[in-house]
Amino acid sequence: MNMKNYLKIYLRERPLFISIIRSKEAELFEGALPLKKPILDFGCGDGFFTKLVFGEIGGIDVGLDIDQKSLKEAKVQKIYKKVVKYDGEALPFGDGVFSTVISNCVLEHIPNLRNSLSEIHRVLKTKGKFICSVMTSNWENYMFGPKLLGKLYLKWMRHKQNHYNLLTLRKWNGQFKDAGFKIVKVKGYLREQDSLLMDILHYFSVDSLWTKKLLDKWVVFPQRYDIIPVERWLKKRSDEKVSPSKSSALFFVLEKI
Repeated sequence: MNMKNYLKIYLRERPLFISIIRSKEAELFEGALPLKKPILDFGCGDGFFTKLVFGEIGGIDVGLDIDQKSLKEAKVQKIYKKVVKYDGEALPFGDGVFSTVISNCVLEHIPNLRNSLSEIHRVLKTKGKFICSVMTSNWENYMFGPKLLGKLYLKWMRHKQNHYNLLTLRKWNGQFKDAGFKIVKVKGYLREQDSLLMDILHYFSVDSLWTKKLLDKWVVFPQRYDIIPVERWLKKRSDEKVSPSKSSALFFVLEKI
């Protein structure tokens, strides 16, 4: 399989800061193919990421999210056979329904993590795969803002980003094992330098917020990175490996025991 140039695609479709992390996640999730159906996308958002990575496997069975606006956008992507509104408590499915659950950078945003993991475990078939990415406590350790503003900046960003679970590698492992999962694979993919860069680039992406509100487009001039060699520079950095214990983000392949 020839892997897509996810970084190029993201730079033309989404803000710069998010392109750094999402393009790498896309590569990792594509590397987990093929996926056994039926598939649940837990926290599907607007469906852009899932369509980009999994659009050629014949669709995802269910996209689930708590945000109604995101679900409407996900319908437009036409990647999901069905989209479902989630109340944040019990998953509206029977036991052992899905062979695979995917979830990209969602679990750190959930107040009741233990309940959500228990529910994901419940709706998976025995030996079913849970493939997910999560942020770690290193994200806050590496950000640029706290170096200037200290704990005030951390508190503000934690609230703004709705981060409830920024855990260490050891604690994420513990949460998954306690929920009844076997850890098949874990990989770090966001280095300290890239975390710092992402934090800084939040503030250079303000134009994307305005164009999204006014024109419903994150990027109005997608050719700008053909002029400025950002893609080549970022690609070189993203290819460098990082150990899971030092990474700001982790990619897991888990199996229901």
